[in-house]
Amino acid sequence: MRSTRAILSGFFLLSSAAAADWTPVGGDNDIYAAFADQATIRPRGANVSMSGMYDFRKRDFTPEGKALFSTVVLREYDCGGRRVRLLSAIDFSGHRGEGAAVSASADPGRWEPVIEGGLDEAYWKVACARK
Repeated sequence: MRSTRAILSGFFLLSSAAAADWTPVGGDNDIYAAFADQATIRPRGANVSMSGMYDFRKRDFTPEGKALFSTVVLREYDCGGRRVRLLSAIDFSGHRGEGAAVSASADPGRWEPVIEGGLDEAYWKVACARK
């Protein structure tokens, strides 16, 4: 069941994705480029949340078969515990969070460890830099 907070977070992502100030964080490869929006860093108790984006080089598809070129995610970071979890995601038909929203999820995921040297660590470092 989706919580009101998660749904509102999804709408926030949708309304701000194209206007965000996307900062490259790594993952610039043949598949995607990864970006963070530092302006979205928000406290969540002892943790922080931040929006990130994957901009795909080639068209990808949702499980329902809808075409997409970018995905904007909202994640929560446990800065002291080096953990991360997905809060919501929106897939867009265009690059860099533009175009129509073709799919959305607002179901918080499970906590995962931040692996040293991985892309989640790059996002974690940006999100937790002020803590």
